[in-house]
Amino acid sequence: MTATPWLDRQALDALLPLILQVPDAHRRFEVDGATAAAEYQLDGPGVDTLVAAGLPSAPGADGPLFDATDLRNVTTHLDPRSRGRKVLSWWFRELERPGADARYRMDYAARCPDPGHDEPCRYRLAVPEDDWHETAAPAAGGVLHSVTFDRPRTWPELPAALLDLLAETRHIRFLWLPETLREASGFVRDTGIGDCIGVAHLLVEEAGSRGLTARFSYGRSLTPPISASHSWAEFLVDGVWVPVDPVLLDVLRQWGVAGPQWHRNRSLGAILGRVGAERRDLVAHAGQPIQAKFPTYRDTGGRNGGLATRL
Repeated sequence: MTATPWLDRQALDALLPLILQVPDAHRRFEVDGATAAAEYQLDGPGVDTLVAAGLPSAPGADGPLFDATDLRNVTTHLDPRSRGRKVLSWWFRELERPGADARYRMDYAARCPDPGHDEPCRYRLAVPEDDWHETAAPAAGGVLHSVTFDRPRTWPELPAALLDLLAETRHIRFLWLPETLREASGFVRDTGIGDCIGVAHLLVEEAGSRGLTARFSYGRSLTPPISASHSWAEFLVDGVWVPVDPVLLDVLRQWGVAGPQWHRNRSLGAILGRVGAERRDLVAHAGQPIQAKFPTYRDTGGRNGGLATRL
């Protein structure tokens, strides 16, 4: 049985015009067939389908090489069982839990990238709000630090000027962009495609001319069992910073991850943990960014305390 039954040629042909708006100069053709199979569940016929459809590629020693961002877009947009869809489904599992405001704990977990020494490792962690935490830990690693977030379930009603601004993003289609373009709000304006980072910058830039106070936010999704990196815009409404992410909600409803009640003006803020005002590596070892994990827990006692339970 083929490993890529989800790769519908008609759906792929509809997605490709968006992908092809990204210039090849921003691509890195590094993903070979073996990696495409292991990480993106693309078999040989699936790879052939991508090439025949016109997905950008480069010749490699053992076959075509692809850009990782392109493959992420193809699999998440077209494969309902992809890891990207699974992670996003956790968001709504958490958002739709009954109950009032919640408290979450997020751990910073990492291990030494160069083990084999006796002395403790030194780590520098980016923590809320735009602060740093330095700590020492054995080379074997583990939980380096924990932070908590109190998140409300309800948010102030958005003013008309903000609703008008959000309406002007209806034409933007969600597409993950290469790292070299993710911050480029001008690219989002010119092409009508972008991911959460560029859209957030665009919204913040447009806020001032409408008398709105806004800020760019970077942090993690508070979605047990583990969080994901995310960026979004926040607007000050009645003294409350309200997260908004309309273009993401558009595509999540399109994919069936979010139900129709999650209209594009509704806030995802109940599960967003803000670390600061700019994207940055959250864990560094001896001054160098390293891979880390961020196990996330929900406090079953809410704001009044209680046992923090991993879900």
